[in-house]
Amino acid sequence: MKRIILAATLLLCLCGTAAAQRHIEFRWRGIYFVADAAYAFNFNRTPGFNGIADSVAGIMPSLIGGFQFRKEASVGLGFSYLMDPTGAFTQLPLFVDLRSAFTRDRLTPVVAVQAGYSLPVGASSEPPVTKIEEGGLYLGIEVGGRYALNRSTALGAHVGYRMLHSNKVMRSDDMNDPNLTEAATLHMLAFGVYFTFCNW
Repeated sequence: MKRIILAATLLLCLCGTAAAQRHIEFRWRGIYFVADAAYAFNFNRTPGFNGIADSVAGIMPSLIGGFQFRKEASVGLGFSYLMDPTGAFTQLPLFVDLRSAFTRDRLTPVVAVQAGYSLPVGASSEPPVTKIEEGGLYLGIEVGGRYALNRSTALGAHVGYRMLHSNKVMRSDDMNDPNLTEAATLHMLAFGVYFTFCNW
């Protein structure tokens, strides 16, 4: 009988320890960093002047830094860089990152949204046409999880969706030719990891 009571006591202690580890109270005020890469899976190919096709494709890396100011909420700023391999399309999206971890447990789901504006980088000239990029709306959403290594540091991973809308003006050197304006909407799939450090 004593052995049964002892075994039950040990089992309860182990269960309590495991539960405590699962429900770790993660500190909630601190900084976080995100690095991810998005891939444009719709290759836009639209004929321009003289029937030349412009391609918009590529991998867009992003970096985000922010501060967790509430138990389940944080805000940050980020930027991305997207360039078409041909050099015909270059954009620099700048955006605000709003991120929420639903609990303070060791493992918790995380949702984030981004909103900002994409800035053009330069113009390209291919006589008799000069192509001028114009900025546009940038939106993103991601879902993932965060795993606390201890009470103050955690690692996370996510998948997400990015949308970038850009306008392009093509001006001809020939005054008799009208200017053409094109709009391109890129849809991108993103994967990323992030690090959180909370010590307050």
